[in-house]
Amino acid sequence: RIKNLVQMEELFTFFSFPTAIRQTIYSTNLIESFNKSLKKMVQRKEQFPNEGALDRFIMTQVMEYNDKFENRAHRGFKDCHNTLDSMF
Repeated sequence: RIKNLVQMEELFTFFSFPTAIRQTIYSTNLIESFNKSLKKMVQRKEQFPNEGALDRFIMTQVMEYNDKFENRAHRGFKDCHNTLDSMF
């Protein structure tokens, strides 16, 4: 019973975030979109000599994605920047 209560408290952590960003946090669309594009890039390459080459390729794609979107704020995050800073 106590374990269930702890799990319920963790579930409600979501509600401690500002309402402006809850939809963004709840959604996995950004992650799914990136994974889909990454899969297409890997399939286009067709062949990697070893797992290390595949790891380096994926890491390069992740770093390029981060560089591209580094200065963008997702919907609602600019409005509650101060609240998030105080939370973390």
